[in-house]
Amino acid sequence: LIHTPEMNQQDQSWKEVTLLDGGMGHELKLRGISDGSFVAGVLANENLLQASTVEAIHYDYLAAGCDVITTNSFVAVPRRMRQCGLAADEPSAFHRATLLIRSAVDRARAATQIALDGKMPEKQKKIAGCVPPLTECYFGDQVPTIEDMIPEYLMIVSTLIDCEVDIILCETLSTVREAIAVFHALSKSNSRRIPIWVSYTIKDDNPNELRSGDSLIDACSQIIKLASSLKLPLEAIGVNCSTPSAISKALLFMSPLVEGSGVKLCAYGNCFQTTTSEWIASLKGDNDEQNNIASGRLISAEDYDHDGYLLPHAYARYAREWVDLGVHIIGGCCGSRPQHMKQVASMLRS
Repeated sequence: LIHTPEMNQQDQSWKEVTLLDGGMGHELKLRGISDGSFVAGVLANENLLQASTVEAIHYDYLAAGCDVITTNSFVAVPRRMRQCGLAADEPSAFHRATLLIRSAVDRARAATQIALDGKMPEKQKKIAGCVPPLTECYFGDQVPTIEDMIPEYLMIVSTLIDCEVDIILCETLSTVREAIAVFHALSKSNSRRIPIWVSYTIKDDNPNELRSGDSLIDACSQIIKLASSLKLPLEAIGVNCSTPSAISKALLFMSPLVEGSGVKLCAYGNCFQTTTSEWIASLKGDNDEQNNIASGRLISAEDYDHDGYLLPHAYARYAREWVDLGVHIIGGCCGSRPQHMKQVASMLRS
């Protein structure tokens, strides 16, 4: 086998890939810790009997070869505290969310410390602080105005910065105005130069649009320009919480946008056979739309197990495709497990 310069360049690009962790909520459910809801998952951070399982999942991702783990704080936001009955008013909601974010960082840091003590090889293990949607995922019509979101996002990013996370990860955003609000909050915070990653969730059946209907290209372009204007260290932009096949298509739109900008691409997909777009259609009671989306799925039955979960080797195949499309940060989202990321790590680093 003769190694050409192109092959050596490809080998090098694989070595430069950063592996983000996979899903937490579904894994907690499988381990008997939660009912699968985001709230139950985030409360596990401070439950003495459950916190060790959160740490164990973080550690399992690190042991699988991941370089970055994400704080288990997806719904630790003030308005969700009030909606779930965990706070009675706005001040107590802000306080409750702050405590949950801090406990989530503590769980992640405990896992990285165990990895460090065990002299785990590869790169230094880092913590990404989760900056999630403030309302129910996927529904753009529920997202508040930019001005209304800034105070909550300022609390979230300020807490994460104070806890000294390594990365600010704004994820599963269904509108561009969420990203804009986060950036303005970051510009108001006493921010040290923490790298920022922004990841949108896209329509599984129309991957050039965010779930709100916003244009993916416009959403990415606006954020890249805003980061430059506000002098914020935007390190990566990408897509998550969508089918792997939709993400592959979206990356074709995104690659030209980041070329020459210094901004990396990131991607982490769902591992459920039933897509989020199908689930949203079912909530609306629109059986025709649900059936149309399902019939348009480009999947191979042998890629899934009998419970409808994407098999690890199939997910790794998508990851390889993403690297070929220029992605430098790869993780897993809903339904992904440490086994998926171990397969990705093995494939990338063998």
